[in-house]
Amino acid sequence: MPLPYPSGWFCLALSREVPAGAVVNRRFMGRDVVLYRTRGGVLRVVDAHCPHLGAHLGAGGVVDGEHLVCPFHRFAFDVEGSCVKVPGGAPPRATLAQFTVRERSKIIYVWHGHDAAPPAWEPSELPDDRFAPAASWSTLLASHPQEVMESFVDYQHQPIVHNVSLHEVTPPVDEGPLLRISFSAAIRLSVRLATITVEQGLVLSGLGLASGEVTLHQVGMTLGVVLMATPVGPWQTHLRVAVVTEAASRADSPRLRKAASMSLSAVAGQALVRTIAHQMGQDARIWNRKRYEPNPQLTPGESAIGQYRRWVRQFYPPDTWPTGTS
Repeated sequence: MPLPYPSGWFCLALSREVPAGAVVNRRFMGRDVVLYRTRGGVLRVVDAHCPHLGAHLGAGGVVDGEHLVCPFHRFAFDVEGSCVKVPGGAPPRATLAQFTVRERSKIIYVWHGHDAAPPAWEPSELPDDRFAPAASWSTLLASHPQEVMESFVDYQHQPIVHNVSLHEVTPPVDEGPLLRISFSAAIRLSVRLATITVEQGLVLSGLGLASGEVTLHQVGMTLGVVLMATPVGPWQTHLRVAVVTEAASRADSPRLRKAASMSLSAVAGQALVRTIAHQMGQDARIWNRKRYEPNPQLTPGESAIGQYRRWVRQFYPPDTWPTGTS
């Protein structure tokens, strides 16, 4: 690959995709992993293969109470990854490899660190657990998370590819593993609404997660948006977009007003996801065929791309980070 896998937090699923008792398969950085949730609600992400004889835990494995049970010899593993039960005799000292997991706003993230390093920072700027995805969309790209996230600071392509008039409000602000950007745009939502003005503050938490709030001025509403780029294999990225809204209105709101507010936010959320999905589809036609250019010949108006390229270096091992603008 012209770019290696980066360190950071990456989305593997929405919470509703992993209910209690479920065992779910995913690809992550060229390997199979399994997500499961115990009957008591404990969420875990583990290596897909049993350390006994290598059976795939996502091909017939089941949750039995608080244990994940292998389909081959019924070895049972607890939430710490230890083998605690076998059909006969004492269990061996077998351990199931686990990933560090976070569940925020009904979205599941795992950590990847080089040389198995523990999390060096936390995913930031995410709405709290009062919020949940109101609408979502995903696609598979022949690209890399660095390329996907770079589009947020590539302001010049917006009017050309998306026919969107976009203006940088403030230059990107580098805060360690976070990169803050702010812009305004005039867009048309994919419903029967006139063109509306959108202001968005966006925070890139590493190369796997961009989150922020979108203010729709004409309808007087603010929605949370989360864009997640997860490497599933060499130069393959699973891109997810979710619009998150508050699960309930104020406790003192009348019931009908609460229902109307939730309905309006859901409609606006679905419209915003369709709009973002349309634009990402336009980008995907380019991402899926473009070549990574390590030393781009930037114009004076593209300084944000140069700043972004310098910022991303921290997510690669020092001796392998990609060359780029300095």
